[in-house]
Amino acid sequence: MLCGSLRAVKAVKFSYVPTVEMLSLLETFRCMVNDALRIGFEKKPRSRFQLITMAYSDLKDRYGLHTHYILNACECAFAMLRNRKWRKQPYARHLFMKLDNQTHKFDQNSLRIPTLPRNFIHIPLIGGEYQSSLLHDSSLKRGSVTITESSVVLAVTKTVEEVKPSKAVAYDINEKNVASSDGERFDLSDVAGVKHQYSRIRASIAKKTHNDRRTKQSLLAKYGKREKHRSTQVLHRISKEIVADAKKSNSRIVLERLTYIRSSSRRGNGQRREMRGRLNRWGFHELQRQIEYKAKWEGIPVEYVRATLTSKTCSQCGNINRKLRFEKCWACPSCGVQHDRDFNAARNILARSRFKEPAAVRSANEGLANEGMVQLETVTEC
Repeated sequence: MLCGSLRAVKAVKFSYVPTVEMLSLLETFRCMVNDALRIGFEKKPRSRFQLITMAYSDLKDRYGLHTHYILNACECAFAMLRNRKWRKQPYARHLFMKLDNQTHKFDQNSLRIPTLPRNFIHIPLIGGEYQSSLLHDSSLKRGSVTITESSVVLAVTKTVEEVKPSKAVAYDINEKNVASSDGERFDLSDVAGVKHQYSRIRASIAKKTHNDRRTKQSLLAKYGKREKHRSTQVLHRISKEIVADAKKSNSRIVLERLTYIRSSSRRGNGQRREMRGRLNRWGFHELQRQIEYKAKWEGIPVEYVRATLTSKTCSQCGNINRKLRFEKCWACPSCGVQHDRDFNAARNILARSRFKEPAAVRSANEGLANEGMVQLETVTEC
C-alpha cells in the first residue's frame, strides 16, 4: 500500500583530472565566495537575495564571469554566514565550486560549464557503471553540482511513493554490531578495528612530528582520509543490507536518537581515557545517515525514538536494572528473564515506536501466538 510521496536525494560522485584552466576557475570562485563573505559580514544581510543585491555589482566588475557564478558564490557565502558562531570574518579555505542545475550540462560522460557567454569548459568524468546508470536515468532530476580539485558531485532527486509498512523493525547500533528486534545481528567489528588501528597511527605521527607542524598536518590528513574510506565502505554494505531487509519484509525502520551521546564521554565522568576515545570514534551518525537516505530512496519510512535506558530496561516486565554496567547477558532481577543486552535494547526501541500494526496483521499474529501456546501446553502435558 502507498501513502503519500517523498522527495529523495542522492549524490553521484565522479573523479576527473583537473587542468590548469579548471584550477584557476576554482581559485576564482573561492575568491568570489570570500569577497561575498566580507560584504555579508560587514553589512549583515537577512537573506540570500539581500546579499546578492549588495555584492552583485562588485563581483561582476571584479571577476567578469557568468552571472550564475555570482549567484552561487553568494548562496555559499550566506550559508556560511548563517552559522552564528563566527566572531571574526569567516573565509573559504579549500578550492571548490558550486553551480545550480541551470548552469551545467552533461553530454555523455562529460560535464560542460560556462565561463563567459558562449565560452565553455568540458570536463571528462571518470566513473563506474553505478554512476553512469544514475547519470543516464531519465526518471531522475538533476540538481546542483559541486566541483573540487579531484571530484565532481552531482545531486539527483526523485519523487517516490512512501510505502505503508505492515510491521516495524528496530535497530540498536553499537560499537561492534547492529542488533535488530527480529533477532538479526550485523557485524561492525571491522569498523571498530580500523578506527582503533588508525588512532594508534595518529598517536605515533603526533609523537614523532611534534616539532614539524606542516608535516604532521599532512600525514594526519592522509591517514584520516584512508580511515574514512575504509570504515565508510563497511558501513555502506551494512546499511544496504538493512534497507534491503526492510524492503523485502515491508517494514518501517526504527532507530535511536543519539544526539547527545558523546556528552557522556567527556573528561571527568569517571571513564578511562581508552573508553572515552572509543566512544568518540564511534561512527553511529554516519551509519544512521546512510540508512535514512537509502530508505528514503526506496520509500521506506524511518522513525527516531529516545534512547534513554534501552539497554537497562527489561523488555518483558519493564523493570529498570540500574546496577547493570557492561554485562553482555543479564537476568532481570524482577521477573528473572535472561536477556541479550543488544536484542533487549532493540525490542525496547521497537516498543517506543509510534507505529501501530494493522488490525489484520495483528489478529493473524495473535492467532499464530495462541496456536503456539496451545502446542506448547500439549507438549508440556505429554
